[in-house]
Amino acid sequence: MTTRPPPVAATSLADADDPLFVASLEKGMRVLDAFGNASDSLGLTDIATLTGLGKSAAQRFIHTWERLGYLVKDASSRRYRLGPRVVELGYFFLRSDRLVSMAAPHLVALRDRCGLAVHMSVLAGGDMIYLLRLPSRQMTLAEMLPGRRMPAWCNSGGRMLLTPQDDDAIRQALLRTPPRAFTPRTVVDPDALLALVRQAREDGYALTEDQVLQNQVGAAVLLRDARGQPLAAISVSAPRNDYPADRLLRDIVPQLFRTAQAIQHA
Repeated sequence: MTTRPPPVAATSLADADDPLFVASLEKGMRVLDAFGNASDSLGLTDIATLTGLGKSAAQRFIHTWERLGYLVKDASSRRYRLGPRVVELGYFFLRSDRLVSMAAPHLVALRDRCGLAVHMSVLAGGDMIYLLRLPSRQMTLAEMLPGRRMPAWCNSGGRMLLTPQDDDAIRQALLRTPPRAFTPRTVVDPDALLALVRQAREDGYALTEDQVLQNQVGAAVLLRDARGQPLAAISVSAPRNDYPADRLLRDIVPQLFRTAQAIQHA
């Protein structure tokens, strides 16, 4: 499976010209971002390498985050992992976000009707981030957790999130960060991916098959506000053996459209 590149090691020139931009805060956030690709814990040298910070600076940031509860240190190994306060921040966001509160009851109802995993995601640069993930019985723990960031081109929700962008912007993004395969069937050719986004834009929905996980299909539509502006994507994932493309289109896509309309008018 692909991973995100390490955090940027230097403040951009645009940020350097911003008098309100706090460069030291950005450096400190790199330390937390470094754990995005970590399967377990990180040592001081690991963090310094991933962030591009010197060991002395990295150590000061690490110590500060540890004192605040955002990092936890293992006394025996002297390695660090994220602390519970990171989860608390996510809770504060999800609890107070109006879109999440409006959408959640409708997404729960959709999950209960179809018995499949239901998600809501938003665009973050060239990636998508899951805000809500309502699991089916077949999902693994990693597939249940909100907050996961993935390339937008790789699944149905992300492709729908790309549809409001013009073709040149999408093409340039794909060229800047060339797609890499999650499965043997993942589409990674930029021209083919652009064609799939165009098709989703025309159809108003996106379907995917075996793009991130083997034997998994997905369907997604855009969630818009009252003015028609895109807010998020809502999607359903299902086992391919149970939901071939024709059944996904017949049984799931209409339910996604009805759910999006219900949320829009909530």
